[in-house]
Amino acid sequence: MANGQSRGKADGAQGKVPRTGRRAVRLDGDEAHPVTGADAPVRRTTRRGREVRKRILEAALDCFSAFGFEGASTRAVAERAQVTHTLVLYHFQSKEQLWIATMDAALGSYANTMQAHMAEAQGKPAAEALRCFIERFIRLSAERPQLHRILTMESNQGTTRLDWVVDHYLRAHFETVTGLIRRAQQEGTVRQCDPARLYYMILGAGGTPFTVSTEYKALTGRDVFSETEILRNIAFLYELVFVDAP
Repeated sequence: MANGQSRGKADGAQGKVPRTGRRAVRLDGDEAHPVTGADAPVRRTTRRGREVRKRILEAALDCFSAFGFEGASTRAVAERAQVTHTLVLYHFQSKEQLWIATMDAALGSYANTMQAHMAEAQGKPAAEALRCFIERFIRLSAERPQLHRILTMESNQGTTRLDWVVDHYLRAHFETVTGLIRRAQQEGTVRQCDPARLYYMILGAGGTPFTVSTEYKALTGRDVFSETEILRNIAFLYELVFVDAP
């Protein structure tokens, strides 16, 4: 997700959001390589191990969001997660693999949820699936404002990490949603405009308020994370996107 802010081909007409993210990836130079065979570490998964891994990923999301990839360190992540540095490396081996795992976890959860919603909307007017996307995207932005910040920084720098996210998550997401926009325009329910521009307008308007939440509250006096404000933002986007907003 990008600000003005998982992958194979998506079928826009069917509204499917495939996920082909890989868990273990090494980024060397300009390419991403899966870690397989003799290079793939064997880890026994226990309940405690899963809990520790989750804590590390949550801490990493915060650190990469606040400091960027270069500014964050595995030691800072360990401190924030309240685990040893050795434990971070035990689970993720390197900062590059930690970044990939962090984005895979956050975006994978979103992609799975969206795929389920889109499946429910099959056979219904495209506008229904598009409304579902708008609501789910705004709620994801409220739950994970770090994603918008991270992807904005990566996009500004044009990194191989961004290439990985585009290939595994963003391209199919873009094709699916713009396909929905085109179908809804054909149905006469969405305003006539360039679907790609509308896609990014939705992402910008839906995600930016949560990434600048302190500024938002200072200038408006409102908490953008409140349920009331979330619902108002969803309704506002509906008014902008649809010809006759409900």
